[in-house]
Amino acid sequence: MIILAHPNHPNCIDIVSLVDFAFQPIVNIHTGVCYGYEALLRQYESAGFRSIQEFFDQAFEQHVLHQVDLALRRKAIEKFSKLSWKIEVKLFYNLDNRILASKDYETGNTAKLLEEFCFAKDALCFEISERHKLQDELNSFKTLNSYQSQGFKIAIDDFGTGFSGLQVFYYTEPDIVKIDRFFIQGAPTD
Repeated sequence: MIILAHPNHPNCIDIVSLVDFAFQPIVNIHTGVCYGYEALLRQYESAGFRSIQEFFDQAFEQHVLHQVDLALRRKAIEKFSKLSWKIEVKLFYNLDNRILASKDYETGNTAKLLEEFCFAKDALCFEISERHKLQDELNSFKTLNSYQSQGFKIAIDDFGTGFSGLQVFYYTEPDIVKIDRFFIQGAPTD
């Protein structure tokens, strides 16, 4: 059970039980074939949060971000594992880069989850956001490179905005780069 105290909820609540995931397709624009699905957190409002970011900021401030992320990761992988076509696509999971510098961060949890739900490591792609500056850059890059060496895929989400930009691109050598919509929204006419 993951508990967060929240001003809108005087009693502590199990946040993870209230939120859910929706899966947004990621399609190859050349073939029209679905390459994967991004796990998007939903129903955070029912837990009393105005935004997904507020939800993660609260967990970070209460020093439970890593535990919350692991519980959410379990929930997303478990839900995705029930889909009949799961072996044909990848699951993209947003990773709040602040957990890489968490004091309680430990490796091996995701591999255990994937084994439990019969997933290959290369079926999971961690999406790294540039929303927050990497706290401990050297160790964060080592962790991301370790993920890749274990077979996990790495994507940079919303590339071109945020803090790290080309530095994250250089040090992580991502498998996938998702360019921020700002740069492509006018592509057909510009």
